[in-house]
Amino acid sequence: MKKTLNIPLITVLYAGLAVALSGWSEKAEEPGATDLSTMSDESPTEEVAMVENDNPFFTEWDTPYGIPPFGQIRDEHYKPAFDAGIEEQRADIAVIRDNPETPTFENTIEALQLAGESLKRVRLVFSNITNTDTNDALQELEIEIYPVLTREQDAIYLDQAIFERVQTVFDARDTLGLDEQEMRLLELTHRDFVRKGAALDNDAKARMKEINARISGLNTMFAQNLLKETNAFELVITDEADLSGLSASMIGSARVKAESRDKPDAWVFGLDRGTYEGFMTYADNRELRLQMFNAYRARGAQGNENDNRDILGELANLRAERAVILGYPNHSAYQLETRMAKTPEKVESFLLEVWKPGLQKADAELAEMQQIVQEEGHDFIIEGHDWWYYAEKLRVKKYAMDENVIKPYFELGNVRDGAFHVAEQLFGVTFRPLEDVPVWNEVVQPYTVYDADGEFLGVFMLDYYARDSKRGGAWMSSYRQTSNIQGKNVRPIITNNLNVAVPAEGEDTLLSYDQVETLFHEFGHGLHGLLTQVRYPRFAGTSGSPRDYTEFPAQFMEHYASQPQVLEVYARHAETGDVIPQELVEKIRAASTHNQGFKTTEYIAASLMDMSWHNLTPNEAAAVEDATKFESDTMTGFGKPDEIESRYRSPYFAHIFAGGYSAGYYAYLWSEILDADGFTAFKEAGDIYDPELAARLKKNVYQAGGLRDADILYRDFRGKDPSIDPLLEIRGLN
Repeated sequence: MKKTLNIPLITVLYAGLAVALSGWSEKAEEPGATDLSTMSDESPTEEVAMVENDNPFFTEWDTPYGIPPFGQIRDEHYKPAFDAGIEEQRADIAVIRDNPETPTFENTIEALQLAGESLKRVRLVFSNITNTDTNDALQELEIEIYPVLTREQDAIYLDQAIFERVQTVFDARDTLGLDEQEMRLLELTHRDFVRKGAALDNDAKARMKEINARISGLNTMFAQNLLKETNAFELVITDEADLSGLSASMIGSARVKAESRDKPDAWVFGLDRGTYEGFMTYADNRELRLQMFNAYRARGAQGNENDNRDILGELANLRAERAVILGYPNHSAYQLETRMAKTPEKVESFLLEVWKPGLQKADAELAEMQQIVQEEGHDFIIEGHDWWYYAEKLRVKKYAMDENVIKPYFELGNVRDGAFHVAEQLFGVTFRPLEDVPVWNEVVQPYTVYDADGEFLGVFMLDYYARDSKRGGAWMSSYRQTSNIQGKNVRPIITNNLNVAVPAEGEDTLLSYDQVETLFHEFGHGLHGLLTQVRYPRFAGTSGSPRDYTEFPAQFMEHYASQPQVLEVYARHAETGDVIPQELVEKIRAASTHNQGFKTTEYIAASLMDMSWHNLTPNEAAAVEDATKFESDTMTGFGKPDEIESRYRSPYFAHIFAGGYSAGYYAYLWSEILDADGFTAFKEAGDIYDPELAARLKKNVYQAGGLRDADILYRDFRGKDPSIDPLLEIRGLN
């Protein structure tokens, strides 16, 4: 979710009042509103009355811990459940709007948190399943339903009567005797309404409605096109000699993939990130690396029905127009107003502060790798498809560190247990395997989670393996959110999702060290969701925190993966059970800054590209006729070396065109200031589990969610503002 910037992660994070109203999904996160005059008073469909009696969304779930009954849910159940949920939500909102009593916190603000529970339930299940086990029918429903849900959300935020009630309570806030959580909910709810257009005139609201519905549809199309492009490619190898350099586990996974595609005498490699990075790092065949490289970066820009370039251009244009309607110069300015960075200028200044030393280090890395090329007797100049491969050769040369020697010490189950161990030592949290409960895929591993005093915290469900029906990357999500309103304490159902290649039958699942850090990263997001102790979903767990803070609790956990006290717990050889030798531990630590010039540069290039798209005014966005040329010109202007490919090209940059990171991809690096500074506190204390620091961290970060502004939460934990120096030191850029 890796040094953080090595494998940036999409996390399915639930934020905004939309959580309470309709179960937020990243495909519909775009802010906005619409005019109620365009909404029908009729029920969404008459099919609701004819729903089969076996639709599980119309019954109470008697499953253990309220886990969704996945085995009973069929594709055809979703649409009737959405229709009924929309009808119920409209009725809930009407009760709030038409209440003749004076607006109060309870009958307006808290009531909004409780509205639309049925819709929230189906939406959370649907948005998760379409990310992990999608199919043609579900993809068609995504295209249909997300614009509908966006219009329903807009209708609430643009309901003048509802907004007047919210405004009345907000104006009287200092006289209501609200506690901290109630005041926070009120302030965030009012802010949500204003930022989504509640104060606009009717013409502006009507245009906002059109923009939001279109954006919602485009987000979904972008993501679906990318999944199709990724799944469509396969590198089929029939000559065993072409497997030279690849590990036995990677070859075994390729054989499994080939057999699943009816190619029993071949090996098949796809474009999921884990396979791609492994192939580019170890495959000796330079021509095959070039094929993989070109296929990966061509996704979404091949002139076929899955081409994303027109979609992303329209998205940039619509977002810019919407920002202007709301009173901002561009989309970046709108997005950043509520984040720690505050302004586009500050983000760009911050990125360039790290970009320059990153480029310098990358130049030094390139020279060292080119020397290896010459030593091997080759006369070619290193290109983009060579960097991963020769960076690994350089690592072996400088640190005598062979990833294939290290990987047997990182067996997936052991690494998972190592992450569990850290949570127990830091926070007193324990995990117990769950048997005989519903899961959405047979590979899912469910656990119950308990606090130090035995209090039940929630259910944790792990889905670690890649498959064609699953989107790429790694992320955390939830099937049920935390709430504790009116005496009803609901604990969350949290998921962690990775894309680890399926090993050959009988073989262990071995991780690269980058994948180890990814697992710890997503585990940090999971803890943020599980430990939360706030009452309201609006700012529980990962919700309510600004994007450039949300990654902090996840990235903080990455530091523990390499600590000797932790490695001796989980880094055990898959065959012998031997603990990783201290010699290898020292090599891992010594090589921690290896290739950081490349990793920093490729990441910041993507971040600068994100900001460049979203700094455009509507006229500037409309003038972009060729997305490829715009990107090329932008990268040239920032001085990106040709040898280093940006982490993402725009046509497959799902973080910003299909996810929640528009004008926010910089957040991983911004949060790294916090996690580097925060972990430094433990190192300075001489104990990575220092009880006093751990207690403050648990209370003010993992339990607090978005209870206070991010800078306040951090200071409550750390006792001071963060310094950038630890980040530069950890990356070897100082």
